[in-house]
Amino acid sequence: MSALLDRSSPLYKAIYAQRTSCERINSQVQALGIERPKVHNQRSVANLNTLIYIIINLRALQRAGSINASLLARVRR
Repeated sequence: MSALLDRSSPLYKAIYAQRTSCERINSQVQALGIERPKVHNQRSVANLNTLIYIIINLRALQRAGSINASLLARVRR
């Protein structure tokens, strides 16, 4: 079945990008050790998930900021 996939189609590329994005987020959650919440009610799980996504987004912003700073330093040379 996988041999029949058109890997150059825009739909395949969009789905693949979503899948790899989810896998990257899940690996970050696992690295933080929070993939199995120790809370039991729905509100606590929702709050914990919100905090996880805030942490992941802050880290992504920090990486983007450092990348931009290094690119600007190269341009100014």
